[in-house]
Amino acid sequence: MSQFRRRAFTLIELLVVIAIIAILIGLLLPAVQKVREAAARMSCQNNLKQFGLAIHNYANTNDNKFPATRVTVGGDAKFRAWTPLALPYVEQDNVAKQWNFTVKWNQGTNLPVSQTSFKLFKCPSAPDSRRQGTYGALGLGDYGTMNAVRRRFYTANSIPNFPVAGTAAGDEANGAMAKVTDTPIVGVTDGTSNTILLAEDAGRPNLFQKGKDLGTNTADGHGWADPDGVGISLDGVQANLVTTGGTCFINCTNDSEVYAFHSGGTNVLMGDGSVRFIREGISAATFAALVTASAGDIPGDF
Repeated sequence: MSQFRRRAFTLIELLVVIAIIAILIGLLLPAVQKVREAAARMSCQNNLKQFGLAIHNYANTNDNKFPATRVTVGGDAKFRAWTPLALPYVEQDNVAKQWNFTVKWNQGTNLPVSQTSFKLFKCPSAPDSRRQGTYGALGLGDYGTMNAVRRRFYTANSIPNFPVAGTAAGDEANGAMAKVTDTPIVGVTDGTSNTILLAEDAGRPNLFQKGKDLGTNTADGHGWADPDGVGISLDGVQANLVTTGGTCFINCTNDSEVYAFHSGGTNVLMGDGSVRFIREGISAATFAALVTASAGDIPGDF
């Protein structure tokens, strides 16, 4: 009976097989990452939809007004943010009952409540690991109101006709959730479908610029309950990403500007409760028109 000798793989054959496997993995990983990011982006959009329902439900029981971004009490313009008002409407009624509306957001029992993390307040695309901020490890907050557009944004981007209607101190054109005053829904005369309520300002307190963590913290706005962290007054930044009043305004810096960890743009919540994805390449004039609530600057196709 003949005996057959099994032939082993040569070293070259093994290397070829390994190379083929490496190529296949290299081709597969980007696809997996794209699917994962698509799922994260959808989850982020769902968070904003939940906030949209919460804000409208709040308005329905409060004279049909959108809440102000922050509340002034006793001369303190940063006494409390809008976010504690939303808690009962996002199935966090037990936590809402712990909030003391008679004291400042970072005092008494409000501080430990502010240090509570909620899945709804964090975009899944943003990093989980964050540094501690001024008041310790505050609960993460990756979304903020678009409360105004500053005059210097118009100047830096050569946008004519700074709107007179809906201005605050002549320096800012108000959004649908202004800094200190509640806004009647009927007062959003530019149309709720044309006006942004919330946008992403993700990653804080870590300071990010163009996708890079600089290893330090943003100047303020370190949690979901921090009045400095729940609203954006659109400024834009210059090429150095520092100077205010600039031409770079989406995904440039998360220091109180619109910033997301999605490729090419950011999710926003519109005043009618819909969620849109805004591309980084949108014109400054169109984006400004999307922020203002009653300036008469209706945006075109976006």
